[in-house]
Amino acid sequence: MDKKVDSFQIAMLIREVYSKTTNIIADSLKGNGLTHQQIIIIKLIGHNKEMTISDICTEMSLSKGTISGIVSRLEAAGYVKKYKIGSDKRNTYIMLSDKGYEFALKCKDKMTEGFDRIFEEFTETEIEEIKISLTKMLSKIK
Repeated sequence: MDKKVDSFQIAMLIREVYSKTTNIIADSLKGNGLTHQQIIIIKLIGHNKEMTISDICTEMSLSKGTISGIVSRLEAAGYVKKYKIGSDKRNTYIMLSDKGYEFALKCKDKMTEGFDRIFEEFTETEIEEIKISLTKMLSKIK
């Protein structure tokens, strides 16, 4: 079979797996009053400890205005704190508040539960093969 066709099929399968797993996790987090984008930002900041608006824009491929609005709403709801570093007046840094940190931990737990449900039908060998293949794929991308 043509390698380009195989590559495209693999890419589409990865996209579909990502989409479906994201939906499973989003469903488990419904009812918290936060949008999908707000949850992603909380997870990003939780993973990185602190980020600038520009960092978040780069990660999410969204405009500064869009991210600033989302972060302002998260700040008003008590999930994040904005601050500036004395020597760096141009950048606003964002970190999780205690409420945001607790929510990030809840997200992590829900994600783990979601992925556990996804993989419960797989054998240990199949899971190991998936990990090896994905790790190899990531190493080739970098």
